[in-house]
Amino acid sequence: MRGVGKTLRGRRIISDVDLTVPRGSIAVLEGDNGAGKTTLIRILATVVSPDEGTALVNGHSVITEGMEVRRSIGVSFANERSLYWRLNAFQNLELFGKISGLSKRVIARRSNALVEELQLGAVANGQVMRMSTGQRQRLMVARALLNDPTVLLLDEPFRGLDEQGLDALCRLVVRRAASGMTLFIVAPLIAAVTPIADASYRIDEGTVRRVPLGQTEPMEYP
Repeated sequence: MRGVGKTLRGRRIISDVDLTVPRGSIAVLEGDNGAGKTTLIRILATVVSPDEGTALVNGHSVITEGMEVRRSIGVSFANERSLYWRLNAFQNLELFGKISGLSKRVIARRSNALVEELQLGAVANGQVMRMSTGQRQRLMVARALLNDPTVLLLDEPFRGLDEQGLDALCRLVVRRAASGMTLFIVAPLIAAVTPIADASYRIDEGTVRRVPLGQTEPMEYP
């Protein structure tokens, strides 16, 4: 992002944002509710367009090359209602995989791997409505990864996670970055994941600034 700004309903949401996330790295952005975190993610996901500035994802403009951007990203917004609650986890993944144009064999292979990686096996065959908030949150991350994206955008992915869920998600994030995927994570509080991040940012009143990662020892996630 270079000089990106956005105004919604007369309110300045983000202003003059400069942000670079190198390929294969993990960047985290924290900020209070209403600070502009979700708007920033929505711009990168081509859901809304910036009013000024330029934003590129995987080298493609979010304004003029939206289709190319969407083909290269996986995105999980903080809205578990986007899942089909009467279906189970595998049925949800199959449905969204078909929408993405994936074959049944690829969907099955990737779904099984993601369910295992995110430790959802014990609940994957039950209705989504019976899952906990943290389990549904992990299922949305699995859905975002189903098309094997180059860039992963996660909006408050740690909501409702217990220690086991946080550990599973952190391990997944580290493995994906090691394989070359670029990850951008936004949340109100990111202290739990800064040990695995390459860069940390904070957004206040629509302005993004880089902040030190601190002195925490890096976590080891093979």
